[in-house]
Amino acid sequence: MNYSFTVPSMLILLVIMGYYFFRPRLPIRLNRAFLAILVIDICTEILEVASFRLNETWPEHATALLWVVNVLYFIFVYVRSYMFFVFTISVLDSKSLIWSRLRIFSPIVYVPCVLIALSTPWTHWLFRIEDGFHQGPLYWTIFACDCCYLTFATIGILRHLKELSAHEIISLLAIQVILKAGIVARFLLPNIIVMNTFCLMAIVVIFISFLNPDLYLSERGYVYNLPAFHALLAECWQRKKPCRVLGFTIQNYNEHREIFGGKQMDDALIGINKYLLETFPHLCSFYLRGGSYAMVGQNEPDLAELRKTLSERFTGSWKTGAGELRLGISFVEADMDLMNCPSDRLVNTLMISLDELSRVAEPDTSRSLMDSIDEINQKLEIRRCLEKSLDRDELEVFLQPLMDSKTGKRIAAEALVRLRDDNGNLIRPDLFISMAEQEGYIVRLGEQVLAKVCRFIRDHDMEALGVQWINVNLSPVQFMSRDVPSRFAEILKEYHVDEKMIHLEITEQSMIDFSLLRDQITGLHDNGFEFSLDDYGSGYSNLSRVRQYPFTNIKIDMEVVWNYCKEKDMLLPALVEGFKRMNLSITAEGIETEEMAGAMKDISCDYLQGYYFSQPVPMDEFVEQTMQMNKAC
Repeated sequence: MNYSFTVPSMLILLVIMGYYFFRPRLPIRLNRAFLAILVIDICTEILEVASFRLNETWPEHATALLWVVNVLYFIFVYVRSYMFFVFTISVLDSKSLIWSRLRIFSPIVYVPCVLIALSTPWTHWLFRIEDGFHQGPLYWTIFACDCCYLTFATIGILRHLKELSAHEIISLLAIQVILKAGIVARFLLPNIIVMNTFCLMAIVVIFISFLNPDLYLSERGYVYNLPAFHALLAECWQRKKPCRVLGFTIQNYNEHREIFGGKQMDDALIGINKYLLETFPHLCSFYLRGGSYAMVGQNEPDLAELRKTLSERFTGSWKTGAGELRLGISFVEADMDLMNCPSDRLVNTLMISLDELSRVAEPDTSRSLMDSIDEINQKLEIRRCLEKSLDRDELEVFLQPLMDSKTGKRIAAEALVRLRDDNGNLIRPDLFISMAEQEGYIVRLGEQVLAKVCRFIRDHDMEALGVQWINVNLSPVQFMSRDVPSRFAEILKEYHVDEKMIHLEITEQSMIDFSLLRDQITGLHDNGFEFSLDDYGSGYSNLSRVRQYPFTNIKIDMEVVWNYCKEKDMLLPALVEGFKRMNLSITAEGIETEEMAGAMKDISCDYLQGYYFSQPVPMDEFVEQTMQMNKAC
């Protein structure tokens, strides 16, 4: 036999194992599978050399020794094939992609092969020892076992190509190709111990691509990084392993970094990392980003005690190259029955909570991650309801009347969008409208609201109702869409609605991009729309801006109205008078009592709106109320 490939392979394996053992290792299944491959491959190489050497010099050794060494060699060959497959399964497991039937039935090859090896001294199925070593009728199972597990692994990879990254696909398939090439080489070159070299090549690919300890270590050393945190929680969630997480963040980290410089802050972070490793060796500590950390343990008895220990340490200073820094921290804690929450959402929620605490909280503030999880779940449910309602055109439009302050009659209405959950309960508008703006749904939402208002105007006698126009709100985000003028004109044309029947409300927040605002208002005004400036007084009010655009109405924010009614002064009356001289009509929002209505009428507000007259109601109910009021008059 030619042993020339064996010694270099053994030396390289020992170097990899030594490096692997002397670096921190994340306690995940992937690492355990790789360690098993290393140990089994080394044992297999040792047994292969020993068995071939004994077989070559068989007269010099006891027959029992030949049987034992050869049986062990065959068993380890089968086990090695199985462990390479297990590693591939572990990678897929870490992504929660595992093809369950593949995993359940995988021992169907490995177990019978091991039983054949154990029974060979009596059955002679794999080999026999008679005047030396001779192959048995089932010797081919060595190749069959390898081929089966490589086929299983390749099937698992190909079934999940869309979910795996390009790097993961290339690495996993490269491992399969290398091992298949090794099988072919072993079959074609039976007198050369060459399979071990191909196994070594596969191990090197695994190490570089998946399990180099440096891939999971923070750049500042000692503790793990964010990808490692993802990997650990993903395994805990996938395997339903309970654990406790304590996250903490340095207060105003970015400001500290700007003031003290990157070098000093990096020195402080290195000190913190070293402290965590030395003080809490039984926990996995992670540096996430931006001065945020997480600590994970399965048997930590008391998060409160852990938090107390960290708080006490951070009352002191951290030494840096240029002196000392004092840093405050805040906490997010999770006693994890949170394993019913997917790990990605868990990590993202923790990161969001830590970022918020870093900017807005006082040092030593503590927040429960469960509260944040509930908030995220609520947002996901709202988004689902919003998507469903938009797809099915099920958004509702309520109408709230605008009253003529002189006659006391309904003269117009404001259209307000409403969303219901699966139980028929209304979802707060500020929750789903802000989400629609953030998620990119606001343009569709606005167009559906306008279409429903136009349909209402088309299907009802507005003159009989006494409604001269309906206000429709334009979101600041919606206003950024360049095709708003053309789309609104198309919708009105579709329903044969006069543009004068629609007044568009925009808020002061929309008046940030002046050039875009001018273009949009000009385009809509050219199409016949009239404009109302909503919530005047709630932001950075600027009279010069109002004069630059063709507004016909100013809606005074309810807070301004309430403050005036609580304590009258000359500011609001003077403001109303100034607008009146600019030929602008005035609407007072938030009217809740007869006294408030009278006060706004006294300072010459033209229109009144608020719960005193009516809450926003469904369109049919609005029609019924208005008809009854008309009959009463």
